Amino acid sequence: MEEQTFTIQNEAGEAVTCHVVFTFDAEERSYVLFTIDGDETGQLSALRYVLNENGEVSDFEDIETEEEWAMVEEVMNTLMDEFSQDQQNFITVTNAEGDDVEYQILHRFKHPETNKDFLFYGDLDEAGMVTEVFASAYIAGANGEVTDLLPIESDEEWAFVEATLQMLQRQN
Repeated sequence: MEEQTFTIQNEAGEAVTCHVVFTFDAEERSYVLFTIDGDETGQLSALRYVLNENGEVSDFEDIETEEEWAMVEEVMNTLMDEFSQDQQNFITVTNAEGDDVEYQILHRFKHPETNKDFLFYGDLDEAGMVTEVFASAYIAGANGEVTDLLPIESDEEWAFVEATLQMLQRQN
């Protein structure tokens, strides 16, 4: 899916690129939730947008009333809660056949000496039982989500991962 962007002027009159996160309609109006390019916090912002007769975005408008802001904030909070939960508990991996497969994250852990992040993830059957477990190093995003899986690189890392798995199995 292609990322959608648009450009607006900030308070200083500079053009900034905005990345669309989500759009929705409510009370006969259309809204866009977006992040601003270069904003390290990833903070969501919102604007109302107007469509022309061809159904294309023709203008943006500020959200005017406290009541309207409350409605938009409720949508933003719901979206963030759902996104955070999904991103923290599941990952999607492309398998050797090129298919995207969703796995549940079973356990996250950090190597005490290298501070490298690792996780166990696995397939679950219909009853919620783990059918297969995988291990990987990973890069964490700002909200703890898995942004990229990395290979386990050395025998020492594998020994650490296997020791962690054995410890978890003893606890269960």
